[in-house]
Amino acid sequence: MTGRMTRRTFLKTSTAAGIGLLAGCQPPPSPGILFKGWAYEPALVRENLDYFEQQTGLSVDYNAISGNYHDKMIAMFIGETPIECCYVRDDDFAEWVEAGWLRPCDDLLADDPDMKDTTDDLFNYNLEAMIYNGRRYGLPYYTDFNIWVYNERMLEAAGFNQSARTLDELTEQAIKIKEARIRTPDGQPINYPIMLNFRQSVLGFSDWWTLNYASEVHLFDDMLNPIFPDDEDRRSERILQWIVDGMHKHRIISPSSLTMGLIRENIAAGRQAFGIINKYDLEWVNNRTNSAVAEAELQRMDSQAQHVKILKMTSIPSMAPDQSGTLGWTRMYCLTSRCREDKMQDAWHLMKFLGAKDTAGEYYTALRWFRLRGLGFAYQSLLNHPEIIAQTDQWGDIDLIRAQSKYVRTRENIKAPWFPDFNIYYQPEIQKILLKEQSPRDGLARIAQRCRKLKSEWG
Repeated sequence: MTGRMTRRTFLKTSTAAGIGLLAGCQPPPSPGILFKGWAYEPALVRENLDYFEQQTGLSVDYNAISGNYHDKMIAMFIGETPIECCYVRDDDFAEWVEAGWLRPCDDLLADDPDMKDTTDDLFNYNLEAMIYNGRRYGLPYYTDFNIWVYNERMLEAAGFNQSARTLDELTEQAIKIKEARIRTPDGQPINYPIMLNFRQSVLGFSDWWTLNYASEVHLFDDMLNPIFPDDEDRRSERILQWIVDGMHKHRIISPSSLTMGLIRENIAAGRQAFGIINKYDLEWVNNRTNSAVAEAELQRMDSQAQHVKILKMTSIPSMAPDQSGTLGWTRMYCLTSRCREDKMQDAWHLMKFLGAKDTAGEYYTALRWFRLRGLGFAYQSLLNHPEIIAQTDQWGDIDLIRAQSKYVRTRENIKAPWFPDFNIYYQPEIQKILLKEQSPRDGLARIAQRCRKLKSEWG
């Protein structure tokens, strides 16, 4: 790397320059713990913080940031804005650590004997997501993974008693549903039984990773060198070809898969029989308030219940029946490098309350998020919590959730500091494949080449 600046060095020096220019321009900071997060349910967050303040006597200055959280946080980091702790997506984690914006918390964990049991209780993929270069940076906010969902009544009408286990079986089932002219709750024929999410977005394209992981594809080696398109059995190429065939040859995968944002709305409306959704959205699609499918089924049953298990989860279809896997993600609470020293212990108490246990020894925040919004949690023991079991039984299957939790994987290159650049590049390349503008092999080769270039640039 002699004689040229890597992108890692450029990011750090640019940050230092920005701090130098903006230092001294900040108003006096609040006396409370400065806490920032994206604008998801800010009223509920404030309720959680009110309870924290009652338990501890500490005050929290909370700010929900609307709009582009990533870019606005970077502006504040560069501007040397005092922040004790904040939400961090695993998508941004490595980039922010490399820039020096986050503070490790492994020293605080080591000095806090109460935290050993909570660390041991974490799912491995969540724990691993919060570690960078051997150092721990976070506690979990929420987590979840993708599931395959199918409409039980539609499968029955097409002559099937369970959802397909393999991609080939799925093709057969979808063709039968289409040929049978099975209809939506409002009487429209289902022209495309499958909907996938290949819309370009910062947090998009999870279905690509999910389908690969279901077939136990490894896309990168341990050094984050791309293996595709010559991964084992060329599975990554064959999976893309299956999607292309589903869209253009069999016409069973909706072309709106390239533009549709939330698949759950289509599944809940009964416009598709199959799709990939977040696990926590299973409650949403089986809730009659949101779902025409659930409402129609509950009316058929003459039931006043709020939920019905008509849209069911199962393993993600794979290339072979003995393959299992899915994509998971982690959202975390992290201390920032701008955390004031005199607020460090207070901020740590806040992080423990939000990301682990409250002063009564309960996973208060994680339980409350599940109870009110169905959000996933990072602690294994909660799968055996009586309240979670009882609530899940209204709309899902706790045994299947336990089983699938064992096969969750995170995106293999997400800790590469070049992941944000990769994320921008690979999505349109995959779309070109799905539009038949390039072959799966050629498109994957182009993505692999870009990965090698980015890796070199970052040093």
